[in-house]
Amino acid sequence: MTKPQERHVVVVGGGLAGLASTVWLAELGYRVTLLESNGSLGGRTIGLTSEHGDAIENGQHVLAGSYENIFRYLDSVGTRSLLEFPDEFGVRYPGGHAEKFGMHLGTIRRLILGQVKGLSIPTMLKATPAWARLIREVIQFDDSLDDITVQQWFDRLGFPAEVRRIMLNSMVIGLLNELPQLASAHAFAALLRTGADRVRRTGDGAMRIGYPTVDLEKLYLDGARTVMAERDVDVRLRTRAVSVRVAHGRASGVTLADGAVVEADAVVLAVPSWNLRSLLDEVPSSEDIQLAAKKLEPVPIMNAYVLLDRPLDTVAPWESLLDSDIGWVFDRGRMHGPRADGKHLYALTTCAAYDLMPLRNAEVADRLVTALRASYPAARDAEVLDVTVVPWPKATFSSRVGMSTIRPDNHTSLPNLALAGDWTHNDWPTTMEGAAQSAAHAVDLIHESLG
Repeated sequence: MTKPQERHVVVVGGGLAGLASTVWLAELGYRVTLLESNGSLGGRTIGLTSEHGDAIENGQHVLAGSYENIFRYLDSVGTRSLLEFPDEFGVRYPGGHAEKFGMHLGTIRRLILGQVKGLSIPTMLKATPAWARLIREVIQFDDSLDDITVQQWFDRLGFPAEVRRIMLNSMVIGLLNELPQLASAHAFAALLRTGADRVRRTGDGAMRIGYPTVDLEKLYLDGARTVMAERDVDVRLRTRAVSVRVAHGRASGVTLADGAVVEADAVVLAVPSWNLRSLLDEVPSSEDIQLAAKKLEPVPIMNAYVLLDRPLDTVAPWESLLDSDIGWVFDRGRMHGPRADGKHLYALTTCAAYDLMPLRNAEVADRLVTALRASYPAARDAEVLDVTVVPWPKATFSSRVGMSTIRPDNHTSLPNLALAGDWTHNDWPTTMEGAAQSAAHAVDLIHESLG
């Protein structure tokens, strides 16, 4: 029998799905070549540096206890200990009032007793039948939910306006990266179904919520580089693959933009849907995959890192802002530790930032700082020392109506060619966990095809 180290696998794409595929294939003993068209690895987790020397990135990440494949990846690269799970987050109202939500008994008790602003006992009782209908439809789950938006679904279920405003809408936007009036009800219901299944299988720990205590480069990349060096992975940056080569009904390698050929016993394509381009042109029966990739539209996320001379007095490591240009405020001092100079750094994130994306960075900075002052009394007289705007026009794919059910599987018509990426079919919407799960599926397919 041929040993794994005698087999060569090419992974195209150095984002999280490509990194996980590479690490796990190398762990299995395969000789791996990783091709990345950019000058650095990381994809959408790429690390940046502000003018004040702060490590920043394309947005702050939140992790759920129901994730499995992300934790497996972090175990592989040795960084799982860098996660923290406070199990609570804040909701900030216009004018400055804040509430805590999460798994702690005190916050649950306040919610049940109607002590949360805007969520009185009559409002919560009015929502009870809607919650029951939601649970029933999630259990009965069918593809017809991909024909309506989340907003239309909530209308049908009968949720009161304040329950949507304070609890549900930010949940939808945070989990799907899309607005409730655009997001598919199927995508949200599938997410709830997956979360409930994880709780049933693994217990209450699946309900936890947390965050990395370091920047994403340290979390996802540093350990991966060590593993790849130890396993002699051939990493080639600024190398663009343009097509998969096919011979005798199997993938035989990839052709590069300069015409060179990298031969392989198997190939994993771990690129975003909008970068698929001509990669599958020679692969038979790939028309549906290519069509799905063209239909999946990117969704923008706007991020800004604001350095202040004083704290904002946040009630939790991160807070959701109601009726604001800012979706979430992450307290980097609470999450990553205080700065040596005593200043205070906050990461601002707005998903589905359709209004902000056309603006110049200076205009975005002004608008977000204005929104910050409107929601935080402590910010009104604060000195803004720096604002680093990080627009992300193609953050991930949009979970719009009709998109949830067209995502392609990880397998292709060639047994030794697999797809990976959050846009492929998995248990999650546009999440890091979806990217990691797709990599796990792709690795299993390749390992099986190579015997």
